[in-house]
Amino acid sequence: MKVKNTILCLVVLSLLVATVPFGCGPAQIGEKQTYTIGDVQGDWGYPTPFLAYPRGPGYVRTTYLFDTLVWKDDQGFVPALAEKWEYHEEDLSYTFDLREDVKWHDGTSFSAEDVVFSFEYLKEHPYNWVNFDSIEEVIKLDEYSVEIKMEEPDAAFLNNIAGVMHIIPRHIWESVENPAEFSDPEAVIGTGPYKLQDYQREKGYYRYAAFEDYYSGSPAFEELLMVKVSDAQMAVQRGDVNFMQVQPEAVSQLEERDLLLISGNHDWNLKLMFNHQEEPFKQEEFRHAVAHAIDLENLVERALRGHGLPGSPGLISPDSYWFNPELPDYSYNPEKAEEMFQGLGYEKEGSILQGPEGELNFELIVYEDYAREAEIVKEFLEQAGIKTTVRSMEQSVVDTRVQNWDFDLAINGHGAVGGDPAGIPRYMVGEERPHINARYNEDPVLIETAKAQGKELDEEKRLELVQEMQERFAESLPAFTLYYPTWYYAHDGAVDWFFTHDGIGVGTPIPLNKLALLEN
Repeated sequence: MKVKNTILCLVVLSLLVATVPFGCGPAQIGEKQTYTIGDVQGDWGYPTPFLAYPRGPGYVRTTYLFDTLVWKDDQGFVPALAEKWEYHEEDLSYTFDLREDVKWHDGTSFSAEDVVFSFEYLKEHPYNWVNFDSIEEVIKLDEYSVEIKMEEPDAAFLNNIAGVMHIIPRHIWESVENPAEFSDPEAVIGTGPYKLQDYQREKGYYRYAAFEDYYSGSPAFEELLMVKVSDAQMAVQRGDVNFMQVQPEAVSQLEERDLLLISGNHDWNLKLMFNHQEEPFKQEEFRHAVAHAIDLENLVERALRGHGLPGSPGLISPDSYWFNPELPDYSYNPEKAEEMFQGLGYEKEGSILQGPEGELNFELIVYEDYAREAEIVKEFLEQAGIKTTVRSMEQSVVDTRVQNWDFDLAINGHGAVGGDPAGIPRYMVGEERPHINARYNEDPVLIETAKAQGKELDEEKRLELVQEMQERFAESLPAFTLYYPTWYYAHDGAVDWFFTHDGIGVGTPIPLNKLALLEN
């Protein structure tokens, strides 16, 4: 079955094994309408801007509670806390006209002071989702308008700052000195369509209640639950949840259920990360040889049963408008890999390559969800003569070890590779998001090109720069994208979920946009 950028309505009726029918609208708890979203991980942190886990699902959980100046639907930018906005090229500034009918969850009125305060506070305290370097000053013009002066042009200001940064209430946060330790009930007071009622970290359980005074439409459900589910396929078949990501191998079985299946663009990538701070991975040629030793087509077929695309060495997804199709070719070629290893002074003794540092013997760390992929990569590396030990561990441990350069090889992944390219450099260079950033700061041309594309407001010129950025990254290859998976989601049709243009926030490629939960 082919499912891509479309919704398939599967209308074959069958008997379900649960007492609550999954295909017949939201579950009922007493007299309350409740919508339940299942998730295999469960916990993504306490949903404040500072305590949510710094990955897409953690961010999405905060968006139901907190709003931004602008937001996105499936077509592009739409008003949120700001009704209108305008860019003034002559003085590098934006003006935002704010809504006057917005309330915080505690009933306090929202105003321009909250916006100015949010920018100042989030810039002062570590905040995972926004880089404020391009912002010079935020000025209150009157009670419901602000001006944001820029240090330099920022092509993705709306996408990566105004559409991502949570606006927080001044009257609560101005007395908070350490936001990373602030987990009081007041910490989750926002202007969003839902309010947090219960959070249980150990169970991965979130319970939200509708905020009836929401300014942009009534929440469609009185309660919104996010729960940890161990078996996604059984959960959707039994009707335990209304929405759930499902494995590709379950799609054919779910064809026989009264469900909707959706899949989107390939905006998430799994990649092999090299510790290029240490030998032999410091050597560009060595990284190239490793890439030639791995059969990406075979990996996609075996690990994903064909439900995905082989990786591009330029990181950006082939689905993206910005994708560069003319990149160095690292297709599977074991003979070429062997020749390249020999050119670097490595020769096989038995089945293992020996070189200046002795036997090639590396540890490959991976979190449990991708242990299968790690074993396949190990198989190819050992065929090339590289002895490989796979260590499977929790995702947070992998992230910490990568951040601390405490690894040889790591398999890790992230989204935001199909949206606006201004966010791409944070996965290539610099020190942002170090757990998933290649942090390849040895190439000044790559760094300058990455910066330049983010400042270029002319789309045609920007496209040239973005394609050059991909080429520089692919030539150095500090990390090697293995594949872009095709993700499938099953739901009961009670919500008209959609994929956000360029992804939620900076590019989270999941269809849980809060706009779908509103009745206009």
